[in-house]
Amino acid sequence: MKKYIILILASVLALASCEKALERYPLNGPSTGTFPASEEEALAGVLVSYKNLANSVSQYCPYPWRFVDNLTDIGTTRIGLSSWNLLVTSTATQTTSAATIMYTRIYKTAGRIHLVLDNLDNIKDKMSEETYMQFKAELLSLRALVYDMGCQFYGDIPFIDHCLTLTDYEYPRVPREQVIDRILKDMDDDLLNYLPVRWDKNTWGTARLGRAAAYTLKARICLNWGRFEEAAKYSRIAMELAEGVYKLEPLDCTYYPNAATEGEPSAANLHGYEGEKSDEWMWGIQFNKLAASNTHAMVYTYSSRVHNGAAGCGPSQALMDTFQCTDGKSITESPLYNWQDPWNHRDPRLDLYCLRSDTRYNGVEYSTDPSKKQVRDYNTGAMVNNNDVYGNKSEYGPNGTKGPGGYLWRKFGDPAYYGATLTNTYEDDLDVCIMRYAELLLIDAEANIEWDGGDLKRAQNDINQVRQRVKMPKITTLDRAELRSALRYERTVELCDEGFRWFDIRRWKMSDGRALAEKVMNGPQYAPGFKDIISNAKPTIDENWTVSYNTSDTWDGKAFNLRTLINLYYQPGKDELWPLPDREIRTNAAIGQENQNPGY
Repeated sequence: MKKYIILILASVLALASCEKALERYPLNGPSTGTFPASEEEALAGVLVSYKNLANSVSQYCPYPWRFVDNLTDIGTTRIGLSSWNLLVTSTATQTTSAATIMYTRIYKTAGRIHLVLDNLDNIKDKMSEETYMQFKAELLSLRALVYDMGCQFYGDIPFIDHCLTLTDYEYPRVPREQVIDRILKDMDDDLLNYLPVRWDKNTWGTARLGRAAAYTLKARICLNWGRFEEAAKYSRIAMELAEGVYKLEPLDCTYYPNAATEGEPSAANLHGYEGEKSDEWMWGIQFNKLAASNTHAMVYTYSSRVHNGAAGCGPSQALMDTFQCTDGKSITESPLYNWQDPWNHRDPRLDLYCLRSDTRYNGVEYSTDPSKKQVRDYNTGAMVNNNDVYGNKSEYGPNGTKGPGGYLWRKFGDPAYYGATLTNTYEDDLDVCIMRYAELLLIDAEANIEWDGGDLKRAQNDINQVRQRVKMPKITTLDRAELRSALRYERTVELCDEGFRWFDIRRWKMSDGRALAEKVMNGPQYAPGFKDIISNAKPTIDENWTVSYNTSDTWDGKAFNLRTLINLYYQPGKDELWPLPDREIRTNAAIGQENQNPGY
């Protein structure tokens, strides 16, 4: 699948040198000229625009949007990753690198798109109308994706719709409502209908946006900004197009209680290399080791230190306590829950998506027990040093003093990774899924729940499809508030670590009208104790499936044994958004410091 794009991209690699000559912040793209001059060049430009999403690589993630779940209540990062830590403690500034990286990527991607769009009309007569409209639909949808992200993270943003020059680069911020109006208008239904429902997966795979995915993107954007009736309309169209084309990938929900049991949980057929070929992926970002600068280090970042990984991020204790028991009840309500055997009788996604002690990861025993100096490599049968708790740099281990808090993500693990980081080669080319059918079902469900005229039975069915895939009991309620609660649970656990949580908790409201982030992003973020790795903390779980703790309330009546990983702080009126980068403020006189986001 990947080789086709690489061959076509070879014809446009020279564009990079053109861009370098004209770079001046803000980075909104290279100058125009005669490119593209033919259908072939236009196709190459379209593919370069897609590839620019893959060029978003930062040290800890191939696609920064995905990493932001670790800047919420359900994810954690290694202590000391200062740029990221600043964003959860309300101490970020306009020079904070994480915020700068995202902003720069949005406008560089837009610049690549405009390089093609600016001259596309000039060569309209050199291709069929269908091809011309397809190219235009893809490019405008790509721009909608990145500008929607820009509005999420920065609020009002400059709306650029053409290539800039050295004398044409000062643009004011546009109210985000107007930006959203424009990108939705650009994704006109008549235009999207020129796209194939799905590109041939044996050639393009998930790399190019088809019609079903384009309507899903349109529904996603409408949902993000509370346009629920429109979101329901477009999600319905997307689901009709997806029928017989896309479906939920089956998952193995076998429970493996400990590392000595044969086998290990894995969702690699969905989130690993096999997922790239599944019928659940609707859109993905491609990577390929055969192309220059087209790899990332996510495997290294996510892997345990036994695998010579960085143990860079993982789920929080709050997320681990969010997962329901197999009867569909919370751990505080279910008779199935035993705090001394906490992983048994739980929603299978806990083990499929999260890595907890006393299991395996890619065939190697995973334990954060500090007394366990060695663990077994079941691939070879040998005992190996447990670098997660002992030895060189073990303080960066999952439960080390500088670690992410005892748990790691399993979601993007794959047995094919075994040995990949045991050498000095950290490169990986796993594609990044940015849209899958499960998300479409949850978009459709939420839109129908929140729209006054929505079909609540349809929403119930959407949610139940996602739950039944992992053998969780169906929900039976048709009460709107109860459906909202069920939907928020499903988005939390099904989409964890895929980049949606950061904005979900800012757009979801509590019963008093405040953003959910005001509750969940204030106070201690807890992790298992260094020695007592099984939590005795009895959580409180609200209707939004968010978790809080009272340090005097424990399952056994003994002292609260969780430790504080970091103290989260969320300041209303400031932390809804990130700061515009310092260099944008300095170089764009149409914005200036007086128009920076509040609090920065």
